[in-house]
Amino acid sequence: MKKLLFLSAITICFFSACQNEDYIIGGDVNETNIFDGTTFEWMQNSDVANETAQLFEIAGLQDELNGDVTVIAPSNYAVRRYLRRLTNQALRLDPGAAKITVNDLNADTLAKYMKMYVVDGYFSRDEIPEEGIILPTHLAGDTVRLTLDQVNIDPGTAWDGGGTPGYGYQYSNFMQSTPYLVHVHFKRGNNWEMTSQERSAINNDSPEKDQVYRMYISDVVTSTGVIHVIYCGDYNYSDHYYYHTLFFYGSRDDDQL
Repeated sequence: MKKLLFLSAITICFFSACQNEDYIIGGDVNETNIFDGTTFEWMQNSDVANETAQLFEIAGLQDELNGDVTVIAPSNYAVRRYLRRLTNQALRLDPGAAKITVNDLNADTLAKYMKMYVVDGYFSRDEIPEEGIILPTHLAGDTVRLTLDQVNIDPGTAWDGGGTPGYGYQYSNFMQSTPYLVHVHFKRGNNWEMTSQERSAINNDSPEKDQVYRMYISDVVTSTGVIHVIYCGDYNYSDHYYYHTLFFYGSRDDDQL
C-alpha cells in the first residue's frame, strides 16, 4: 500500500490564506487525508510509526487498534527513546549488559500500557470542539484531552543557528495565516494542569506533571478509524526534553549514561 505522510504543521495552510482543504503529503498537495486500509496497516506503512505498530502487534492489540477508535500514537522516536533509557539503566547496573531491543519487551506490559494511546470514537480536527474534549483511554482509569490550538512556532527547530535557544521556525514568516494543530494533553497526576504556567511549575521528570504535545502527523482517516502521531510539546525551547518518551518512562538522566 502507498505510504502517506501528513505533515501536521502544514496540513491545512501552506503559503495560502487557508481557503482550501488540501493536505500536504511529502511536500506535495494531496486532496484527501483518506487511507484505503486499516489503522494498523497505515502504521505498518508509516516511516514514523512502523516501530510503534510493531509494539501493538507484540501486545496483540491489532484488532483493538482497528476498532472504531482514534489512535494517538507515539512516534518511532518515542519508542527508541524508551529503549535507550531501558538500556542505559541496565548498563549502570552491568556495564556488559546487551542493548535492549523491541524483541526484549514484555508482551503483557505492552498489552496494558499501549492502551493509553487509544480512545473510542472518531476525533479528527473537525470533531474536536473549540473548548477541547476529555476522553477515557482504553487503559483503565486513564484520560486524555484533545484540543485544536493555533500555533506560530515549532520548538523542534528551536535553535537560532547561533548556538542560542530561540523560538525556532515561525510560521507567520512563511504563511499568511498560522495553523491550528491537534494537541493531546495527558493527565498524569490527580489533577489536570490546564495552563503552561501550572505545568512549568512542576519538575519535568515528575510523574505528577501533565504533558501536552502537538501532532507531527494528524487527521489520517483509515477504513477503521482515525490516527494522529505525537510530535513534541510547545514549551522549553532550550533542550529536547519536550519530546515524548513511550509511557513517560524514566527520567532525563536516563537519556545518557
